[in-house]
Amino acid sequence: MAKALPKRSDVPRAFTWDLESLYATPDDWERAFQHLEAQLSSFEQYAGRLTESPHTLLAYLQHYEALAPEYDKLYNYAERAFDVDTTNQEASARVSRARSIHARFAAANAFVRPELLTLESERFRAFVEQVSELARYQRFYDEIQRSKPHVRSAEVEAVMAQAGEVFAAPYGIYTVLANADLKFAKARTRSGRRVPVAQGNIEALLSSPDRALRKSAWERYADAYLAHANTFAEIMAAKVKASVLRARVHRFNSVLEAALHPSNIPTAVYHNVIDACNRHIGLWHRYWDARRRALNLDKMEVCDIFAPLAKPPRVPYAQAVQWIVEGLRPLGADYVETVRAGLTSERWVDVYPNLGKRDGAYSSGAYGTKPFIFMNYDDHGLSGLSTLAHEIGHSMHTLLSWQNQPYLYAEYTIFAAEVASNCNQALVRAHLLSLQRGREFEIAVVQEAIDNFHRYLFLMPILAQFEHWMHTTVEQGGALTADAMSEKMVELFRRGYGDAVRLDEPRVGVTWMQFVHFFTDYYVWQYASGISAANAIADMILSGTPEAAERYLTFLKSGGALDPLDALRLAGVDMTQPEPLERAFGVLERFIARFEQLTA
Repeated sequence: MAKALPKRSDVPRAFTWDLESLYATPDDWERAFQHLEAQLSSFEQYAGRLTESPHTLLAYLQHYEALAPEYDKLYNYAERAFDVDTTNQEASARVSRARSIHARFAAANAFVRPELLTLESERFRAFVEQVSELARYQRFYDEIQRSKPHVRSAEVEAVMAQAGEVFAAPYGIYTVLANADLKFAKARTRSGRRVPVAQGNIEALLSSPDRALRKSAWERYADAYLAHANTFAEIMAAKVKASVLRARVHRFNSVLEAALHPSNIPTAVYHNVIDACNRHIGLWHRYWDARRRALNLDKMEVCDIFAPLAKPPRVPYAQAVQWIVEGLRPLGADYVETVRAGLTSERWVDVYPNLGKRDGAYSSGAYGTKPFIFMNYDDHGLSGLSTLAHEIGHSMHTLLSWQNQPYLYAEYTIFAAEVASNCNQALVRAHLLSLQRGREFEIAVVQEAIDNFHRYLFLMPILAQFEHWMHTTVEQGGALTADAMSEKMVELFRRGYGDAVRLDEPRVGVTWMQFVHFFTDYYVWQYASGISAANAIADMILSGTPEAAERYLTFLKSGGALDPLDALRLAGVDMTQPEPLERAFGVLERFIARFEQLTA
């Protein structure tokens, strides 16, 4: 049963992440802030001079690479400290200041792209011949040239950079409203006991064997959002309008085109992924019906989606770490030992929920530092283990990229990001199934697998279609209202659930308010592409395909040095073809078939 959440100050240090490795104290952060603020003017010496000589260009690039990671570090410390305690007003102020200096840093460097667009390719080649150190910036130069139709004058780019803080305001408002100000009524158990509902424990409550608690918690959680529906709608409308404005200023035909441009992903790939998910929606109808029968219900409700069908295994954090490192052994001893240290002695992870800690899970960090994993670990069932395996996949992708690429090429794209996380989960899941710990444990593993596919190949594609509807509505001159947005959400879920699930329409309609993912344009659809590529890679590794693990590690190390489609080809996966998606739905179908057998 859910316990009262501790204060942040009462959480044992061993289960908090090592932010002291960034700055030992807030005072150290403050000194770094003031130092970096003074450095903003140092870029002025290069403005208007980047094309005058190869030496000037190299000097600027080296200066930028020296300072940019420090700005990232400053921002990272501020936001990581705030996320674990959103009631901390000092931490909130540091986040605001960090966002401000990040925007000013971008503005101080806004002259770069317009200037380098005037540097013809022949002259750049001559620069490289004169100063060989410039050769490693070839991709950086090529990417700027690819963006040429979308880069405006230095003056316009400077204004857009300065507006970055304003464009980020909806995200900041959403974060505070959803994680600090939103108040949830207590849920009730079957026996009538009142249980607190919070962002940090809602997932655990929704997987409770007590249906009365699940239903009550789901309703109370949705009701808190429903009470602020108009406010959330205004926040989201502002965010979408900002995205449309940015796309139009940079001469893109749509926000979709603008969002995919940095990754050099054709819009056809997006539509192919969504079409595949809609084409296979019948698989989900089959699963909902099997789950309804297993739960002995005439009609399922949304609160029943994660109901346990066997006694969930208790998996303490230490056990999760052990099973994860065992499952990742096919990736080699170096990979495994780095994972083990990161999850334990290196303190990459902020493990447990506490009062004021925001919801969700993620991996983050700044170049040259440790990766950091945010989560709200729960040891009842396998969801905590699964999330940890997922996030350590992101962290290892990040770390290997940092270790093998210079700063300018270290950041991989969102399209590539969900591959490493899901590949980890697939490898660990295969290990858990090999343990042969009995029927109930196998049900738990199969259920975890389907829950993961549910998020990636059901929920996120639905949210992706909702997001696309929002952007196209605004692009076509329409308005986003709370009622219209919730009606669209219900329409999409009705198609996805079919006849097996009863919809509480007002509460289902607020689902869009519960996902911070929308604040990164066209992020959610890439969950489906990521899980597809990941399962293809994991299958090759587990089946013993020669050099499959080595090719996968090469993909991880490539970071942003290649377009993501090309990077994935290094690992043996071509995401322009339907095969990876079809393979992913084939894996899902096998899990559903096994679920039907185990629960018959």
